[in-house]
Parts: sequence; structure tokens; C-alpha cells
Amino acid sequence: MNLYGTRGIEIPTLGVEEEYQIIDAKTRELSSDTRVLLSEGAAIYGEHIRPEFHSPVVEVVTTVCQTPKEIAEQVTELRRTMVGLAKKHGLLVAAASTHPTTNWRDVKLSDGERYLQISKDLGDVVRSNLIYGMHCHIGIKDPDARIHVMNQARFFIPHLIALTCSSPFWQGRDTGLSSTRTAIFRRFPRTGLPEHFESFPEFEAYVNLLVSTGSIDNAKRIYWDIRPHPFYPTIEFRACDLPTKVRETTAVVALIQCLCTRFLALYRRNMSLRVWPRNLVVENVYRAYRYGVSGDFIDLQTRRTIPFRDIMRQLLDDLAEEVRLLHCENEMAEIYRIIEHGNSADRQRAVFASTGSLDRVVDHVVAETMEGVF
Repeated sequence: MNLYGTRGIEIPTLGVEEEYQIIDAKTRELSSDTRVLLSEGAAIYGEHIRPEFHSPVVEVVTTVCQTPKEIAEQVTELRRTMVGLAKKHGLLVAAASTHPTTNWRDVKLSDGERYLQISKDLGDVVRSNLIYGMHCHIGIKDPDARIHVMNQARFFIPHLIALTCSSPFWQGRDTGLSSTRTAIFRRFPRTGLPEHFESFPEFEAYVNLLVSTGSIDNAKRIYWDIRPHPFYPTIEFRACDLPTKVRETTAVVALIQCLCTRFLALYRRNMSLRVWPRNLVVENVYRAYRYGVSGDFIDLQTRRTIPFRDIMRQLLDDLAEEVRLLHCENEMAEIYRIIEHGNSADRQRAVFASTGSLDRVVDHVVAETMEGVF
């Protein structure tokens, strides 16, 4: 069946947020001395350079983009600028979702009323949340279409986690998880996969109930792996670890765009994929953040386990029409490389296995962060 035909193709827009580690070049530990870096970055990019709750976290934000190529260009420029500014102050920039050794107790928090309120509400749950992520925004103007796409995309959250794992080390230890970030963030309230919503008004009613009962002050305090953004006409994919290489970020964003293009085409024809129960999909979420690309997923259709690599190959075959229409063959080739050769977590573990040094792991991540940037 041709989903596109004479109606053409409805392609959602893209936006990306990346959260970078700021590291002292001498000690290889996270640095809380980032005010000057943030000030200089904001002078160039305005609100596209932002602080986060922990001072060693600097977030960069792209503009609204039409294609993964535009995302790659902007992320490359943002990384190049941040690395250059950091170097002037004896700092390094790393793209990975945990630092291998720094203890969260030794890190300063950012100033600001919002951060103080979050700290008051969540205490050490948020203070210990020293993690870094990549969020992808998918622009869809129709609010009910956003809910439909979110419902469909929930099933593929485990796939995105497995591809992007970059946090195997935490406070000097190999945790045994490929995405320690995912496990740490699950301590927050209102995290994980969302429930199925029938419509945007049903989602709004849920948010209004939480606000009216004093549970949250606005919908940004809903931290699901995927959510309708409270202020922009986008769906925000929040489940990914921060990919270490620019080309990995670009590839995952392209995959998300292909999936959402498919879901929009189905929605316009009153069609959908099967919606599986949340409690079954979360089994694959665990397998994803435990094993990354090396594990098995539960095939919910056949009720047996299948290697993740085989599942991803089949998914890429299924998306061949969207890949062709969106001209993202090169990005999908990068997905194949991750499937075959591993993600950032696999490479970090290989460095530690060969050197026995977590400082060398830091150096490795810093080097890969700059790959293709200079």
C-alpha cells in the first residue's frame, strides 16, 4: 500500500537539545566553574545556550529545522563554538550521559528560583540527577495528531534507547547498565512511558487535574520519555542518551523523523499500528538500557525473543519508503554502523578494558565529541 500517493508527504519539522559535560582539563572531573562559559555562549547564541540544574551542564538548542542535514550543521557549529570557548578557560566538552567518576555530592547547583523550587520539591532525587541527554522535538501543528503520533511512537522508545546508550560508568564504577542515565532518571515522578491517550483534550484533562491539585505547576513537570511539549506544537522525544558523535545524533534524529512521518501518514488515513500495552513495552525498555544493541528484545507479536540487531534491520527495511522520500540514506547507514559496531557505551567499555583508566575514557569521549566538528 502506498501511504503517500497523490496526497504527498507530510514531513514534521525537527529541533534538538543537547546537554554537554563541562570538564576541568587538568583533573578530568566535572567543573562547576561555568558562568563565564555560559555568558560568552549566550552572547553568541542567545537563549540557544542555557544553564541546567547542575552547574557542569550546558544545554545547546538548535532552531527549527526541516532536515537532519540542517540539524547536523547546527549541532556541529554549536559543539565547535562551545569547545572553543571552553578551551580558553581550561575546560573540555564531552557528549555522554554520565561522567565516569565525578560524585554528584561534589557538584554545585545553578542559581535561579526555578532550580531552588525543584530542589525543594525533589530533594536528593534531583540533586543526584547528574545526567545528560539529547531531546528531539518533532513539530506537528495538529494537537490530536501529536497525541496519535505519541501513542504510536511509544513502542519504539526502547529502540532509541538501545542505539544511543552512552552512560555505562557512574561514580567510578561500571554499573552493568549501558544507559545508567535511564535508571537514574526513573527516580523522578512522572517518568517512563506515558499511558495511551485517546485525544489531546484527554491529555489536557490529565494535566489540568495535576495542576488543580497542586501536584505540578505546569506540564513541564511531566518528564515522560515522550511527551507533547507544554509550550510548543511539538512532540518531545526525551528517552535518548546523549550520542557522543554528531553523526550519531543526526542518524537518530533522522530515524525519529522517518517514524513520525509514517505515523502521520497513517493518521491522515484513519489507520494506525497496533498499540501494545505499556507494561509489555517497558520490558524492552529495560532490555535496552541494560544491554544496548547487544541484547534481545521481546517480539510482542510472536512472543519470543529476537536479537535487537535483527529487529533494527527489519525496522530499517520497513521504513525504506520514508528513507527514500526524506533522502536520509546516509543517516540510516550510520544506524547500521551502530547496530554492527556498537554504541558509545560499548566504545567506552572497550577503552577501559584496554587501559584500565577512567581518565582515558574521559579523553576518549572528549575526542569523539569533536569528531567531524573541526
